[in-house]
Amino acid sequence: MEIVWLASAIEDFVFLLEKVDSLFGKAVATKVKYKISSHINLLASFPCMGMRDFYFSDDKYDVRYLINTPNVIYYAISRNEILIISILDTRQSPEMIRHTIAEILKQSR
Repeated sequence: MEIVWLASAIEDFVFLLEKVDSLFGKAVATKVKYKISSHINLLASFPCMGMRDFYFSDDKYDVRYLINTPNVIYYAISRNEILIISILDTRQSPEMIRHTIAEILKQSR
């Protein structure tokens, strides 16, 4: 399956890496980038490896998430593509995460 990134997910990833770089240095940011990228690349072969989010899933999108501590990767399976929706820090309220994902999905649907 093809992996497609929404602009919001790219922005989240860049922001995350810049934050890690400023707090912990380039070496740690490189490790985080590799860890997240590896997890996402596995989705091409194993698209259902994440947990289904029944709140957001519908007939068009099977929305799922992967925990990549301390981050969560939200993605959707739609036909022959995997859509990377967002990469968020799990150390925020679940309500804030749901609100963010809901807004992104509302704009992209």
